[in-house]
Amino acid sequence: MTLNAAELDAITQEARNCFLYEDAPEYLLLLEQWAEQVAADPQRRYSPDDYNTLMRAAHSLKGGAGIAQLAELQELTHRLEDVLEALKDNQMGDRPRAHQLLLQGIEQTHELLEAAKQQRPVTPTPQRQALLAGLAELLQTVPPPATTAPLSGGDLQSALTNDLDACLQGLEASTTDAEREEAFMALVRTAQTLGDRHQVPWLSQLAAELPNLVAEMPLAELAPAVIAEFRQLREAELAKLAAAAPPPPPTVPQPDEFYVRIPVSKLDRLGNTVSELLIGQERLTLYQQQFSQTNRQLKRRIEQFRPIRDQVQTVYDRLATPLAARGMVSHGHETHDFDALQFDRYTELHTTLQDFQELLARIQEIGADIDLLNRDLQEALDLGRQHLNNLYSELTDSRLVPFRQLAEKFITAVQTLGDRHQKPVQLVIEGGDTLVDQVILQQLKAPLTHLVRNAFDHGLEPPNERQARGKPSMGTIYLRAKLRGNAVEIQVADDGRGIDLQRVRQKAVALNLCPIEKMPELSREQILEFLFLPGFSTAKQVSDLSGRGVGLDVVREQVQRSRGSIKVTTEPQQGTTFTLTLPLTLSILPMVLCQVGDLTLAIPDLSIREVIALKEYTDIHQPSATIRWQGQSVPLYPLHSFLPYQRPTAAPLQPLGVGVVVDVAGQPVALGVNYLIAERELVVKPFDQTVPVPPYIMGCTVLGSGEVVPVLAPDNFTALLATPAPPAVPSEPPARRTTPQVMIVDDSIAVRRLLDRVLRQAGYEVVQCRDGKEALETLLGQGQEVDLVITDVEMPRLDGYGLLEAIRTAAPLQHLPVTMLTSRGGDRHRQKALQLGANGYITKPFQPQAMLETVAQLLGKR
Repeated sequence: MTLNAAELDAITQEARNCFLYEDAPEYLLLLEQWAEQVAADPQRRYSPDDYNTLMRAAHSLKGGAGIAQLAELQELTHRLEDVLEALKDNQMGDRPRAHQLLLQGIEQTHELLEAAKQQRPVTPTPQRQALLAGLAELLQTVPPPATTAPLSGGDLQSALTNDLDACLQGLEASTTDAEREEAFMALVRTAQTLGDRHQVPWLSQLAAELPNLVAEMPLAELAPAVIAEFRQLREAELAKLAAAAPPPPPTVPQPDEFYVRIPVSKLDRLGNTVSELLIGQERLTLYQQQFSQTNRQLKRRIEQFRPIRDQVQTVYDRLATPLAARGMVSHGHETHDFDALQFDRYTELHTTLQDFQELLARIQEIGADIDLLNRDLQEALDLGRQHLNNLYSELTDSRLVPFRQLAEKFITAVQTLGDRHQKPVQLVIEGGDTLVDQVILQQLKAPLTHLVRNAFDHGLEPPNERQARGKPSMGTIYLRAKLRGNAVEIQVADDGRGIDLQRVRQKAVALNLCPIEKMPELSREQILEFLFLPGFSTAKQVSDLSGRGVGLDVVREQVQRSRGSIKVTTEPQQGTTFTLTLPLTLSILPMVLCQVGDLTLAIPDLSIREVIALKEYTDIHQPSATIRWQGQSVPLYPLHSFLPYQRPTAAPLQPLGVGVVVDVAGQPVALGVNYLIAERELVVKPFDQTVPVPPYIMGCTVLGSGEVVPVLAPDNFTALLATPAPPAVPSEPPARRTTPQVMIVDDSIAVRRLLDRVLRQAGYEVVQCRDGKEALETLLGQGQEVDLVITDVEMPRLDGYGLLEAIRTAAPLQHLPVTMLTSRGGDRHRQKALQLGANGYITKPFQPQAMLETVAQLLGKR
């Protein structure tokens, strides 16, 4: 499996473009944002986490520059990474000088990237040479890393209190086997690192012993004992450090306001806890309703006793004054001191009746007490719900930022594009005050960058063409945001020429994506779907903005990883709109609970136009296909047959009684249900990515009874309204796969695309993953299908070492070949990889032919 020179050159050029236009802008933005902070506040102190983020950006730029064969940029970013690492480890004495050189380096990085985009030759300049010399001189002042000397007690105390405790909390909070295994391996790595760095014997010993214990007992049983052991030893170590520590310095008055930086993962756990509390509140409310119903039944029973009590009182009075009596029996003998009219006579029956009356009175008193308790319980539940709602609001607000915080960053970029390409353009932000989750904004940054550039290049016409069509010479790009139920909707729109569907058809036929005779059968939406396929581009020539076939497929991939969806609409000469819809992490929505057969379904109030009695519009036993609603013809779909998933119902279907008129893409649609259960404010929880969920299911909610109820998303019913396809004919089982499958694990889009292209042209199947966590989840789900893993070392969530450890400790995966692909060429990183069980170690930048030879060698050993 070899590649010719032309294929290698095409692959290299695609990797270069992918790095310049996909990866580099994001990493450069991080560095430039930090440079703006330094310029605004030169005296600000930065934490190791801040430097670590910057170091990661410089490291990714260095690796990408190596793959793109940009030697000058690779050398510069390598020096910047070294300076940032020294700052992070507090090994840099002259911090102001370091910051000054970093600012110059970031500026030079921007210039080198622009030169590469414009394909201008890069020649050494006095400014760049002076910068490299200054960086080298500065790095010479950094002491070599200590290999044996322990760090100070203060550093160890911080590590034990923060780093180790974070790992323990992560293991304690894990609920699934996969989460527990990942947290356990993170704890082992942290213990090993801290033990070696600080020379703490018990940490090193536990790090060495724990992996062996996993094989002896289940991790779910082992974890509590491990956590307890670590905490006991940690407390003893902290006590020893406190006894040896010098007295603390005098306290300094603190400002009135304090800000605490909380990881998003902790906010997610807090959100999950709040949602469980709200669900528990629903359960208590259900119990209170049942208690109230039982109390009402008790009161009815007491009222039923009232006539009996009156009759007993009458009988009692009659027996107490017998007209025929002539005396009174007292203490066993008869007395004649009074006649019968002067003294009542009592017998044992009197006593029994009197006890009965007193019992009824006490039951009434208990009923009154239960009434009071019921009212107090209701008030307590209302107050608890109020506090939970406040907590939910505060937690939600702590995550939310205005959409304009991200959108306004595109204003300068769009103006720069307009000036560079002589195409006047303005960016209009709508819904800038819409509050959006910060995590969602971070996830949207890269996709929106793609879409804004596409809108500028593909959508907007040149000024002379716009004027000829009666449009303003200045084009407009819109960034819009709004909340729709349990999701946030972001739109990127333009007022340009629209998408040429005929050109899309021609390109799809040319790429063998669809036979030409089948093309007339495709709908408008199906044709637009071709735009999201890898390598698809309608640009006539390659430029620094378009024609590379890289973009919309990456956008869809990133949006789908965030559990979102993307769709495109276009009108000739009016423009194109891309709509991104992403679910919120947690939301409380008013919903209508509907009964459909033996199923309970929920529909958000926001999607409902009206609830109607179907008997006033159609025959409920044989409903018509449409009804007349508010002067227009509206389609009517029985909900039990409208949804594609149908299961046998335990009870016979009842006639449709209620119609729920919902809004579907701006059009009313009536859904027939048996009856409505209630209208409630309930927690909507999104599904995870374990099982694919259709877009018309927003999430689920849990009732007080414990029943899990799907929440429908009528906005996404559009696909269901189309004519259903005929049932698929069962086919023969697929033949056994003979082509080797290679998994690529790297957080760099450029690296993944380069490897994908090299391996596919060599005849391999390829699976791409953006980090170790995603790779591990994929392997555990379909590990038998993967024949080789090529993984980067430094990645978010789970790095390459952690992925390698997890593979070697998982029984079905432990023999899977794994090779590391990293820019870390030092012996220390190489030896660690080999000790953990790596089968190969490749450094970036790599030669495609040498990579293929390594892959063939590793696959031959399997």
